[in-house]
Amino acid sequence: MYPAIALVFSFLLLGSGATASTGSEGICRNHSEPRPASAIVRRPYDVLRYDLVLDWRTPLSDSSQQARSYRARQTITLRADSAQLRRIEFDAASALAIDTVRVRRAGLQWQQLATISHDGDVLAIELPSLLSAGDTLTVEINYRNLSTASQRNEFYGGYNRYWRDERDSLLPAPLAYTMSQPNNARRWMPCNDRPYDKALATVTILAPPGFTTLSNGAREPITIEFGGEQVAALRYSSTEPIATYLMVAIASRFAEMETAYRSRDSLRTIPLRLYLWHSDSAAYADNAAWMLAATAEMMKAYEHYFVPYPFGSYGQALLYPYFMGAMEHQTMTTHHRNALVQRWETVVAHELAHHWLGDLVTCATWNDIWLNEGGATYSERLWIEFAYGDTAARRYFAQRRDRDYLRSDGARSQPPVYNTSGTNLFNTGTTYVKAGWIYHMMRTMLGDSTFFAVMRAYLERFAHRTLETDDMRAFFEQLVPNPPVPWGTFFEQWVYSVGHPRLRADLLSIEEHDARWRVRVRIVQTQDAPFLPVYVVPLPLRLREYWSGAPLDTTILVTERQQVAVLDVPFLPRTLELDPDETILCEKDTSTLVLSIEPTIEQRAMAIFPNPVQRGDAITVWLDSGSMPAHVTVWSSDGRRVFDCTAHTELTEIPTAGLAAGVYAVEIACGHRRLCRTVVVLP
Repeated sequence: MYPAIALVFSFLLLGSGATASTGSEGICRNHSEPRPASAIVRRPYDVLRYDLVLDWRTPLSDSSQQARSYRARQTITLRADSAQLRRIEFDAASALAIDTVRVRRAGLQWQQLATISHDGDVLAIELPSLLSAGDTLTVEINYRNLSTASQRNEFYGGYNRYWRDERDSLLPAPLAYTMSQPNNARRWMPCNDRPYDKALATVTILAPPGFTTLSNGAREPITIEFGGEQVAALRYSSTEPIATYLMVAIASRFAEMETAYRSRDSLRTIPLRLYLWHSDSAAYADNAAWMLAATAEMMKAYEHYFVPYPFGSYGQALLYPYFMGAMEHQTMTTHHRNALVQRWETVVAHELAHHWLGDLVTCATWNDIWLNEGGATYSERLWIEFAYGDTAARRYFAQRRDRDYLRSDGARSQPPVYNTSGTNLFNTGTTYVKAGWIYHMMRTMLGDSTFFAVMRAYLERFAHRTLETDDMRAFFEQLVPNPPVPWGTFFEQWVYSVGHPRLRADLLSIEEHDARWRVRVRIVQTQDAPFLPVYVVPLPLRLREYWSGAPLDTTILVTERQQVAVLDVPFLPRTLELDPDETILCEKDTSTLVLSIEPTIEQRAMAIFPNPVQRGDAITVWLDSGSMPAHVTVWSSDGRRVFDCTAHTELTEIPTAGLAAGVYAVEIACGHRRLCRTVVVLP
């Protein structure tokens, strides 16, 4: 799903010429917290298939409000997962008036049920006999949908029927459609409305002559008995399991445009279809041709990165009125009409990508929705990279980070990626953008060849199944057991916790050493609550030569709040850049650090950060290893000694909470050598 208008786009190895080490003794920690328990709430059965018939002939023939309701028949085949099963519950909104329910055991006759319970959204059925584990049962439910309006506060959830738009202008043709994500399939059909329970499905829509009916999967003309009469219709069959939130039904007087895509597996030709009103097919013929051609190129891109397209066809329907976004119903995406009119390129890419990340492999609970939406959001970047190059892709993803995740408060109000609250489920900043950056950080940590190989294996392993977040972690851990950052640490800090690191680099010293240049820099994480105090990240660094500007890349593993990196460089460096290619979701206090090329002896031996310092923040004193142990003394301007200690490590912190604002002298005594610096404490 794309919940809002998108921007329209009209292993990390050390560099071969440099070596890096860190002065910190810290190592990469593997979080030992227990894994989250499964959030799946299972019912004691498994739905095997749905066979749904919707009678939309009256709603599409009569514009009166009284004619909005429709009759339908849902047939559910299920297998019992527990012994002594007497009661079965389905999800069915209170607006669904249940007329009759009957059940049939395999090989036996139908049995009409006289008593059912329909309380709120729960339809409960007491079975005439007990089911044992493994038994199958077919339940037929005849019902009427009596809902009076679309649920616009929930992305038009449930069943929608329009003759006029929101400005009371007559539409080119009457329109009816459904919208189910996250829990709205129950508003138009009884079902087990939980994403973990995929099933096969058929959907048949009865409509007036001249109307096009659309749903998931392959279509075939049939004649069906409904309400005592024989009716000609199209039946859509999902031959691959589908979650209820991905099922869809659509009807209007549409024009159909079609092209074909030759799959990478060279065995299939995938029909690509576009459904739009006839007036739009004439007015926006060029845009419609663009949309089909772009979809074919996007499918080529995703087959390059992932696996061959996993379904038999792909359709896109243009709807209005519709929420300002799109939805990836399996094999049949629905778009706001503006996706055609304004050429929403990244939205088209996002919804197609869901057919790998969301439809082929599906989140088992709504806690795990980031797997779907983050994967599709990252696939927008993959499409731009494929079509326009890496520079354009980096610029696009940085814009999404700054606009939607960091926003004006540096992401301090953003929730965690996992288990976002129901009212904020489709939070653009985390569910989409931060989640997309998680995929990107896995890629840059592992390297392209490893990451995409693992992703292809992941899609094959969980094909047409559902999974939880920890299933992904365990699978990646199985295939790549020793990444630079252990998977437990990676998921704990990025998925289960809020926030991101904020990084700064300070030059400590630069000196010639054995025909190379040795650069010492302090890397410090400056983020505060509610974010983690320390993140473990592989941090790319880029050094540029003083004269030619030729870059040299290296990577250090940041594991501490502050640590010293020692870089041996074969040339005299001019600048140092932190994460120059945007591989980490972070903020940078120092993006490019200008390196001193004429250091004094004192500069090589001692550095103080920050200066000036805000009262209450700590002053950090760095001493090179040759100056230790050393005695550190702080003198006030009136000659009083206000702090002293003995430094045994490179980094020593001096608290300032007890100091008044003013100028202080920091004196370092090492043997017969005395070094002195002035530091300013701000109020």
